[in-house]
Amino acid sequence: MPISYSNTLAAYAVGRRVNMEEWNTITRSLEGATALGFGQPAVAGTGAHTAVPLSATGQNILGITEADPTLPRPGDAYAQYDNVPICESGVIGVLLGANVTRGAQARFDITNKVWTGAAASGTVLTIPGAQFDEAGSSGAVGKLRYRRPVPSVSA
Repeated sequence: MPISYSNTLAAYAVGRRVNMEEWNTITRSLEGATALGFGQPAVAGTGAHTAVPLSATGQNILGITEADPTLPRPGDAYAQYDNVPICESGVIGVLLGANVTRGAQARFDITNKVWTGAAASGTVLTIPGAQFDEAGSSGAVGKLRYRRPVPSVSA
C-alpha cells in the first residue's frame, strides 16, 4: 500500500523555522514566572544563561523564541525553568497582529504579543534586525527574517 500525504498541511507554524536557510539557535533557561510564547522576542535575564520576555524599550534582544513540540504540557509558551531555543538568525514563523508588507521593519506589540509593521510607540517596539520576509494578514502566521545585530537594543 502506498503512503499517502496530506496536501493541506501548513508549511510552517508560529515559532518554527520557515526554511533551511542558514540559521543559528541558542538555548537559555526561562527566568521568572512570566510565560514566554513561541515566536516572540526574548531578552537576557539577570541570571547566567537565562532569558525573559521583552517588556520595554532599551532591552538587549537575544532573538526570537522557537517552538518546542515536545513540551510535557499543552500550550504554546515556555514556563519558568524551561529550556528556551532562541533563533539568532534565520526565517521564523510569527503571529501577525496587523497586515504587513514584505521588507518592512518588524515591530513587536508587547501588550498583545503579536508582530506588526505599525509605528513604534510605548507598547509597539522596534526589533533591530527583524523584517517581514513577505506580506501577511492580521491573525495569520507570517514570515519574519531575523539577523541579530550587536547590540540589539529595542526601541
